[in-house]
Parts: sequence; structure tokens; C-alpha cells
Amino acid sequence: MTDQLDLVRALYAAVNRSDAVAVADLYDPGCTVEHVFLDDDGVYEGREAIGARWAREIETREGALAGGQRVSVTRVAGMETGWGWVLAEWVTGSRPRRGGPETFAVGYSHFWIEDGRIRRQRSVMQRVAAVPPQAARPRSDRHYPSRPIVGVGAVILDEASRVVLVKRRHEPLAGQWSLPGGTLDLGETLEAGVAREVLEETGLVVDVGPVADVFDRILVDEQGRVHFHFVLVDYLCTPRAGTLAAGSDVTEVALVGPADLDPYRLTEKARDVIMGAIRLRAARGESS
Repeated sequence: MTDQLDLVRALYAAVNRSDAVAVADLYDPGCTVEHVFLDDDGVYEGREAIGARWAREIETREGALAGGQRVSVTRVAGMETGWGWVLAEWVTGSRPRRGGPETFAVGYSHFWIEDGRIRRQRSVMQRVAAVPPQAARPRSDRHYPSRPIVGVGAVILDEASRVVLVKRRHEPLAGQWSLPGGTLDLGETLEAGVAREVLEETGLVVDVGPVADVFDRILVDEQGRVHFHFVLVDYLCTPRAGTLAAGSDVTEVALVGPADLDPYRLTEKARDVIMGAIRLRAARGESS
């Protein structure tokens, strides 16, 4: 059975791919869907009705967010009201395909998931003039933490299998080259954290693909105390939009072929993750 949270993530991924068939397939034949579209407060009963409405939406409107996305999901969480209820928080933006004003909104959706399909979906949204700026985030206590900290990273590969590297501004690895990434915020999904860190550090909008590797990194000081402890989840990513440029927390960025990594003095683990991601993409049958 498909995990409820993963099913909701799959819905928004299909929406951003403009795949109306995949979107419709995620709904139960007897579903009820309310207030999902920016210009439509209607209620749709049944998979056929909501599938047709999504098809019309995809045919007539295109995404207006970074990289041409329709929806940027900031959180997907289970709800304590009972198993099967899921909350998704998001920003959405679209424009008519034949020309016209862009429309943006922030909001959330409640889902009831049963037997691997969406039985009910209801959204609440508020129109905004533009995509709201990201709120300031509290800094996590990375130094001498009381618990391991979750970090996310990105192996961003272009069509020639060149990988994006960044030179770190801060510890750990200050002054060294590594993969883009950072720590996960409270309430943030892994995929949203990867996309955010990549945009902040490199200026790129990426499609976040499958997990490339999961591992931990523990660094101790001269007294043997744990100074850093990260559990790191690296994802295979594909650039979608943006211009490569050094952003926050990094001093330089580079696009490097797999045969030209030596001058960048990457850790052995970083090299292993990169080569593993290249093999993963080849196994998935994607271009290289």
C-alpha cells in the first residue's frame, strides 16, 4: 500500500509535470474534491469529474512559479485527527497559456487517503499579488548538538553528467568543495529542503529525484566531545531553471565533469555519492 504522505507528494509532482492522466489516477472513483482551483470554488464528485477538471486546468493554464512549476509544496504532514488524514501547505501560481495575468495564492489542503487513493480533498487558499518572500528561519544549533541533525544534499547532474559543486563558507568543511545542501527545517519535507538549499546556494531550480545515498557524519573535538553529528540524505537532482551563481553560505560554484574532480579535493564520500548518482541515473534510463 502506498504511504499516505508519499501519495500526496506524488499528486503535486504529477501536477507540476502537467500529467493529467497520472493526477486522475491518484483519486478514488468515489472521491469528493472541494475548492482546489484558483478560479473555481466548485465541488467535484468522482474520479471522472475531477480528472476532467484537472485536464482542463492543465490544458488552459501553465505554471508561473520558478522553473515553470504550478505548485511549490513547503510541508506534507500526517494529522493527529486520525490515520489517513494528510495536510499539505503550498504556494501556487499559474497563467493562461494564451496570455494573461499571473495569479498566485498561498494555502493548504486536507486529504483523506484510503486504500492508496485520495477519497477527499479540500483546500483553503488566499490570493496574493506575488510569491511571498521566504520567512527568516531560526538557525539550528549545529555545534555540540544534543541530537543528530538531519541534513540534505543534492547531486545536480546536467545532460553531460557534469555535477554542481560549491565551496563552503562556514564549518564544517569551510573553504572546501562539496555538494550543495544544508540542514532541514522543522516541518519541512526532505524534497522541499533540498530544493530550497539548492536555490539559496546555487541560484538553480531543480527537480528533486530519487535518494542517491544516506549516511552519517560525526566530528569530535580534541576532548572527544561530539562537535557535529549529521545524518545526511543526498538526492539525485536535475536542473530545471535559474542561473548558476554563488549564493548564501558558499563562496564559489562550479560545474565539473566526473573525470575532472581531482583538483577540487572532494572527500572520498562525496566522490562516491556523485559516482553512485551517475550510475543511478543510468539505471533509470535517463540521458547522460
